[in-house]
Amino acid sequence: MKKTLIAFVGLIVLVSASAFATETRTLVMGQNSMIMVDDFNMFMYPGRVNNYPNLLLGEFSQGPNFYQTGITWQFNDENPWVLGTFVSYYPEFGAHDYDGRDLSQFGQAFSTFPNQWLYNYPWWWWYDFGYEDRAPAAVNELSDSYPRRLHLIYGRKLGGQNFGFSAQAVKASWKAEDDSTQYVPVNTDAKQSFYQYTLGFGLTEASTGKWDLGLSFMFGGWTNENPEGEKFNEPSGYYDLMASGRYFWVRNPKVTLVPHASFGIGKRGAQNFGDLPDTTPDDDFKVEWTSTAFDLGCGMNYTPGANMLAVADLGFSYWKVKGESTGGTDIDPEFLGEHSESYFIFPYLKLGFEGEVFNWMDVRAGGYTYLWSSSFKIESDFMVDQTYNEPSSDTYLGLGFHWGRLYLDTYMDPEIVLDGFNFISGSNDADDLNFQVSMLYEMF
Repeated sequence: MKKTLIAFVGLIVLVSASAFATETRTLVMGQNSMIMVDDFNMFMYPGRVNNYPNLLLGEFSQGPNFYQTGITWQFNDENPWVLGTFVSYYPEFGAHDYDGRDLSQFGQAFSTFPNQWLYNYPWWWWYDFGYEDRAPAAVNELSDSYPRRLHLIYGRKLGGQNFGFSAQAVKASWKAEDDSTQYVPVNTDAKQSFYQYTLGFGLTEASTGKWDLGLSFMFGGWTNENPEGEKFNEPSGYYDLMASGRYFWVRNPKVTLVPHASFGIGKRGAQNFGDLPDTTPDDDFKVEWTSTAFDLGCGMNYTPGANMLAVADLGFSYWKVKGESTGGTDIDPEFLGEHSESYFIFPYLKLGFEGEVFNWMDVRAGGYTYLWSSSFKIESDFMVDQTYNEPSSDTYLGLGFHWGRLYLDTYMDPEIVLDGFNFISGSNDADDLNFQVSMLYEMF
């Protein structure tokens, strides 16, 4: 009887916590989406979409200028299934390596692992290979081509559990025509395109939602050629694979422990064809990266009182990126060899709290820190091996508003608290009221 009561109370806690939640809420609560139950989970665990039918969602942020809107629809009352449809604007999509170097152009951009499930990956230096003159002109950037992004999530009951499938497509294309007589030494009149597809699968325990499993596979590529169809470069591997899981272990009506684990592998590569037309491989050049990462931890959801929630997550992370450069006989051997970077965090601590101020407003605060070790190690044929200890921490502040079926979550600029609004204080540091805002509306 006691175990049944605990499980029932735990279910009530999970369901009530999921009624008002967004990406911004989990961010402000210390980047704790892995251990919190919320609608944002459906992007990592597609099976969760079954718990969030008939919602209108919106995510808006100042940087990196990300905007997303979507609707989850429920069909067939007798045997219901849910379809989530999302469109977004993210100008910095493109073919990138693990530090954001633009592979299709040997330029710069930004990238992380799928779902941004860990942190930013270490970087690789294209310019150390002496290829800065192989980049296209500064205006020739796929990151400015307004890529089109569509994300679908489908969910239904399968074998007694909640099953989910997600499909995401990003596409962009760009063509440059130089009508001037000024000599441009790089990729004039280039034609470029980029594609990236992500498939996801998820299972969630149907009766109480006490566990989630998720699998994600991303693959992509690009074209980068002149009007005659000659390739400046082409992909040499472009994929990421990630698996994750978590379990909500209800210990008593106030405490739920959440052990969780994630694992990922990936590859990025680019083959450059040197001078065009490519009549000989002597000046060809290739760089390939492989990446391995994992995250293991145990979190806690604690409800000290009515309309209050505290969360904490303790764990460790490791990821490694290893690259190898090869080239023809015309390539300086100084630029050929191997390079690896690894990052080990032991442990990290993430904390968050929210509580009701008024029946229409909650206050939230959170943060994270790396405690004993945050070791960054470089082993390279191109530079002296190095090891750094790089401690890091950050804090967040936000408010949650809810009126009827409408929920708004904000990630506030802390300077607002210190300086007030700029029209009152005159401070130029208080111009930004919020860094990020999320909206959720329950349609039915």
